[in-house]
Amino acid sequence: MDVKTLSKLTKWMETTDLEEITWKDGEGKISLKLNNQPEHHAALSSTLIPVSSPTIGIFRFSRPGKTNTLKEGASVKKGQELGAVEVGKDHKPVPAPADGFLKIISVEEGKPVEYGQPLFFIEPR
Repeated sequence: MDVKTLSKLTKWMETTDLEEITWKDGEGKISLKLNNQPEHHAALSSTLIPVSSPTIGIFRFSRPGKTNTLKEGASVKKGQELGAVEVGKDHKPVPAPADGFLKIISVEEGKPVEYGQPLFFIEPR
């Protein structure tokens, strides 16, 4: 394949949504792949601290016999139990990692959770 044909083929590919094409011509074969996705090097930063599930199980806002009325915006202290993950008859506590304000609650009562899944986000003081 000559450079002129290759150039035409590349320009045509840029006008389509194709990302890859293979061209066979007699004895020759060429594969072209375009990367139309610009790279983004934007750095995201956040002061929110995620509170992750310590294990797999069923999330509970409170242990049996106790109440927990957490709401977004509530003040929390380091070590305060925000909920528990029920694993069989055992309950693994979900403690607050820092003093701050509960900004996001991303879990619902009685729903299954995975190990490491973010359950809450805290804005530190």
